[in-house]
Amino acid sequence: MTNPTLSMTFAGCFQASCSPEKIEKHSARILRNLRTFLLAFALIGSAHAASATMKPEPSGIYDLLFGAPGTGKIDLTGNPLLTNANIDGFRYKVGWAKIQPDNAATFKWESIDSAISIAAANGKKLCISIAAGTSTPGWVYTTAPVVYKYTYQEIDPTTGVSIGSAPLVWDTAYLDKWQTFLAAFAARYENNPACSYVVMGGFMQNFNMVVANLDADFNAMENLAKNPPPGYPGLVTAYADFSAAYIAGAQRVITDYATYFPTTSLVMTYFRVVPGDLGVTLQNTVSEWGKAAFPGHVGTMVSALYAVMPPHTPPPAPLNFPKGFQMVDRAIENPSRVYMDPDPVPMPAFPTPLEDALEHAVSLGGKYVEVYQEDLTPANAQSVLAVQRAKLLANVGDGTGSPPGPPAPPTNLRVVP
Repeated sequence: MTNPTLSMTFAGCFQASCSPEKIEKHSARILRNLRTFLLAFALIGSAHAASATMKPEPSGIYDLLFGAPGTGKIDLTGNPLLTNANIDGFRYKVGWAKIQPDNAATFKWESIDSAISIAAANGKKLCISIAAGTSTPGWVYTTAPVVYKYTYQEIDPTTGVSIGSAPLVWDTAYLDKWQTFLAAFAARYENNPACSYVVMGGFMQNFNMVVANLDADFNAMENLAKNPPPGYPGLVTAYADFSAAYIAGAQRVITDYATYFPTTSLVMTYFRVVPGDLGVTLQNTVSEWGKAAFPGHVGTMVSALYAVMPPHTPPPAPLNFPKGFQMVDRAIENPSRVYMDPDPVPMPAFPTPLEDALEHAVSLGGKYVEVYQEDLTPANAQSVLAVQRAKLLANVGDGTGSPPGPPAPPTNLRVVP
């Protein structure tokens, strides 16, 4: 959401050489416009919260699905957890290029359609997550309006070549194409009660919030933010730095998700956006903005849930936003990686590492955890899953598993002249 007056006011301040008198007048106008903007923003946020009845927040234990080798296809047919009462649903991950490989007009929804149909038929939920970034289809770059294709300097240690290419998060030509895709995505699944949450993509390499792992990539992107390359209609604004460009793009993507998925919980996956302290600052800035702009609708998850030894602290009061975790690894296979250092001695036998990880999630206010299937099928894990699932459900809403009521509308709002 952009206030044109506010944008022009800030632009004028940066682009003009202002006298002290002009600066004073400019500052006064900025403050007036900012107050108007904040009032409008608060009212829109309140209207957003009141206009749609949210589906229940994601809660419990989800099976973290992986595609078949080679094809990447996910097939829930015959999944051993479909009839397991301790499992609430499944996390489905796929790249945009798999859904729209050829052009803007055709879609390949069959695999997701099958998964959500099978899940619903067995009383389970499905998290649908579609990544852009390095999974952006080739036609996005080459069809009008053309999109800048940034090739990463980071090297994939397995292949010895670049990890891939991606659009710049603030390229408005890219953002328009991603918005059109989100509209189609939501039109197909938003109204399906089995679609319990969506992990957001579009403003990161994949699903974690990281945009650049290396200083070299960050520096190159910052240069592109300050000095837009010619010939790209979506890159005509020169930003003060990478942060300004990134935040603008990320906020637009989050807003688009919230617009098209008004009743589905939306989750962003914590990770530093770029190397160093700035990356953590940007992670927190964008995630806190999303939670504040869309209360009870946008939340967060951490994709590296570790186990800690008892005693485990009690959970906080139920949080007013979706919050989840993903296991860092398979507890049955790699307990030493699952435990935070230092590892316990002796190493507990399975399912204790799984139990200690799930207890950690509960103590941090987690409402759901995505777990590798290898940890969910053993018979000796079922009693642990049942107990921890109940604790995760108790972290939802008012602490009994009931959804929270709608947030109170803002009061005493006025524009100060």
